[in-house]
Amino acid sequence: MRRFSIFVVGAALGVALLLCSAFAGLLGFASVEGAALSALLLFALVAADVVIGGLLVRALLSGASSSRGGGRSEGLFVGGALFAGAFVGGLLLGTMILLDTPPAARTLYAYAAGPGLGLVYGMVLGVPAVVGATIVELRFYSRGGDNSPRRLS
Repeated sequence: MRRFSIFVVGAALGVALLLCSAFAGLLGFASVEGAALSALLLFALVAADVVIGGLLVRALLSGASSSRGGGRSEGLFVGGALFAGAFVGGLLLGTMILLDTPPAARTLYAYAAGPGLGLVYGMVLGVPAVVGATIVELRFYSRGGDNSPRRLS
């Protein structure tokens, strides 16, 4: 149940990060000052994504029992949760773009916008979350947090 709730929180944060990234991207088209602000906001969102990944995996590891068969995959799980949320949010955003396009102007590009946005934003937001989660996970295991022998495999 704990993994499911972490997944739901990660997916919800992925959607929120996607919407913030989309808003920051729109600012970039406003003016030169907007482009500079957009770049700073996107950098802050990536940094926040690393921190969120670390916090989620820390919550997941703190509730893990020492008897659990240690498949060290918490970082990928957290990154996958953020990827899934951003992917679904991207599909929603692409669907809105498709529905906003007049029927006469709908081309292959408009139909590919949903999955394309979802995959790109999913990868962009999932990778920093995996990095943050993996850093915390490595610290946890290097300190002997799982009470298992320290060996690299």
